[in-house]
Amino acid sequence: MKVSKFTLSTVALLLLSVSAWAGDKMKADIQIDQTLHVGSTQLAPGACKMTWTESGSNAEVTFSQGKNVIATVPAHVTQARSGFHSPAIHSNSSTSTLVEVELPEVSLSFTSENAASASPAN
Repeated sequence: MKVSKFTLSTVALLLLSVSAWAGDKMKADIQIDQTLHVGSTQLAPGACKMTWTESGSNAEVTFSQGKNVIATVPAHVTQARSGFHSPAIHSNSSTSTLVEVELPEVSLSFTSENAASASPAN
């Protein structure tokens, strides 16, 4: 009986630590150098935190500056090594629209169809 309780406790602890580790991987801090549009929201220059829900085409990315949530937008998240050691921000210079953020292990793309359904945070 003691062995099964110990085993169950160990498995539960392992699962909690794995889920916490996975949650840490789904966020990044970026530095925005100029005003950028993502969806119908404007991101001001400065430090910005991004968190996302999952990989694939059904992901949602939340942008926060300080303690304020600025926007939540749909995105396509791809697990891929970018070769960058820090975030690389790609924007459309003619429209000042955020197109993609490449991180060392993941890439987040904001397409025009995704941006059309973006919602600003209140």
